[in-house]
Amino acid sequence: MLALCALQTNRSTASLTGATYWAYSLKMESLREPPLHPTAQKLVDTVIEMLKTTPYNGIKSENVLLRSGISRGPLYHHFSNFEELIETAQSQIFFDAVSAWVSALATAMALSADSDSAREQARILVAGESMKISLQQLTQGIGTTHNASSIDALHLRLGGTQERLTHEWMKVYQMCIDRGWADSEIDARAVAILIQAAFTGRILDDLSTIHMNSDNWVQVLIRLFDSFFFCTALASQTQS
Repeated sequence: MLALCALQTNRSTASLTGATYWAYSLKMESLREPPLHPTAQKLVDTVIEMLKTTPYNGIKSENVLLRSGISRGPLYHHFSNFEELIETAQSQIFFDAVSAWVSALATAMALSADSDSAREQARILVAGESMKISLQQLTQGIGTTHNASSIDALHLRLGGTQERLTHEWMKVYQMCIDRGWADSEIDARAVAILIQAAFTGRILDDLSTIHMNSDNWVQVLIRLFDSFFFCTALASQTQS
């Protein structure tokens, strides 16, 4: 990857201008799905709170209704069935956790004076935060995504949320391009999808009978991050 970036170092960087970038951001805002109705969100919040102490398959509709103070009619008005409510709550937990992590990364990198300090901030966040997203949250997020592929209402509900998450990763990559740290010829969306797949890939280890060392996993994520987000910066350092 560094060899490829070294070939790109002297090429002109076609980064977005501020006006173009914000126009793109506004376009992305239009993809946001409307917020849930307050009653629906209260039901979701109730399930989220219950999921902290109860497995999803142990949560019953009557318990949710009793705890939320909402009757059965509004539940089935806002959700096609009880399973959709559970899946919506699970997806919010997963996406909120990942979105907070990416936002912290974007802020830290934006405040960094140079690529070295940005890389250090990225390392700290990858090492400190990537493992905090629990295997249960990963399982819930991936399971809900799988279910959304065959449930139109859930797919419609989650589509905008997933696009926003992808867009947050794209913004981080574009920031690196604008500052001359990353290769502008590599598509930002493709990088965003790859990084998300890598961070959720830890769930595969949970299925294995022999488990990897978590420190080794973090080192692989850091190396992957360097290979894309700081590709050109590292190549320039190698050449100098």
